[in-house]
Amino acid sequence: MRCDFSAQTIPDLGNKITLIDDSEKANQIDELFNVLSEDDRTLTAQALSASQADICCLQEVENLVTLTAFHNRYLRRWLKKGYFYRALVEGNDQRGIDVGVLSRVKIIRKLSHADKTYADLNIKPPLGCHENDRIFRRDCLEIEVEKEGKSLTLFVCHFKSMHGGRTETKPVREAEAKAVRILIEQRFADPEAENWIALGDFNDYFELDGATLFDHGLGPLIRDGFAIDAGVTLEKSPLNRWTHYYSHGDVYGALDHIFMSPSLAARNQDARLRIVRAGQPLRANRYKGHRFGGVGWMRPKSSDHCPLSVTLSI
Repeated sequence: MRCDFSAQTIPDLGNKITLIDDSEKANQIDELFNVLSEDDRTLTAQALSASQADICCLQEVENLVTLTAFHNRYLRRWLKKGYFYRALVEGNDQRGIDVGVLSRVKIIRKLSHADKTYADLNIKPPLGCHENDRIFRRDCLEIEVEKEGKSLTLFVCHFKSMHGGRTETKPVREAEAKAVRILIEQRFADPEAENWIALGDFNDYFELDGATLFDHGLGPLIRDGFAIDAGVTLEKSPLNRWTHYYSHGDVYGALDHIFMSPSLAARNQDARLRIVRAGQPLRANRYKGHRFGGVGWMRPKSSDHCPLSVTLSI
């Protein structure tokens, strides 16, 4: 999305727009945004709708206004019931892409950890980083939702990409994983027994088609059973766990994860997991199922990632 600043009457909107954190204000300036790709946004909305999620945790969102415009103009076409609650806090990515949340469940707490440094959490900085640098390349957005008197805490993540080499960038993701674990341990006296999930695009995988890998940066989260990966426990076929296709290496990998607390995982051993691949480009030819109309060989597409969702009992 791009804003048509020439049509606006709000002084200094260009600088203010990323600071908007109220859904009503975002609605007021929704009409100022132009769409870069009608086809892609339509396919994105279809894929997200097909996930059937009541709480959607998203990556690479420019700001709350963009998220609101996407919700109002596209997502509502496919939904009987929209998302009343929305949350986004500007993070650290210099391109302005942030993590955000759409929810039908009431959000009762929102806390950004974008300002946390290596020194703050007593984590040794990776080579080339300073102790006063911020740990998260985007953010770890902490969201607490409440339904029928029960609460669930979400830690929404988007880790450092593999651009520059998976091995070379691993230390940054490993530090981010350590930081998420520390934040969870600080939040809960007994993390194993509480209702929490760390989820999002972690830009790394610890298996490929069932083969266990040890060269990833997610160890701090899954080591010693601290968190349980829903994709591994609920999808029994290793060939069907992928959420992302990388054409240059012909790699079908699970970069997107829903890491549950042990107690939450224990209560949901038969939960339903969905991976929506109908918006994937045709070149991801391992997928043989139905695709949305208009999907192309490379593009249009819904995203290079597949929406991953799970239905849980709290």
